[in-house]
Amino acid sequence: MPLVEIADYPVVLDACVLLPMPIADTLLRLAETPRLYLPKWTDQIMDEVSRNLISRWSKDEAEIRRREQRLKESFS
Repeated sequence: MPLVEIADYPVVLDACVLLPMPIADTLLRLAETPRLYLPKWTDQIMDEVSRNLISRWSKDEAEIRRREQRLKESFS
């Protein structure tokens, strides 16, 4: 059985790719095991994502916090 390689190349995902769900979903799936890269973002990027989800897509703040928590748990 071949060993599964896991890439540790850090890649910063900006708000412009974390906001549209089809793009975010695709990029984050590529970062699941066996990952092609290690996704990174800053608190400022996540704040921008949250602000836009509230203002543009009328998302609930609690829903946004759950999404942020899941991202941190999955990719930190």
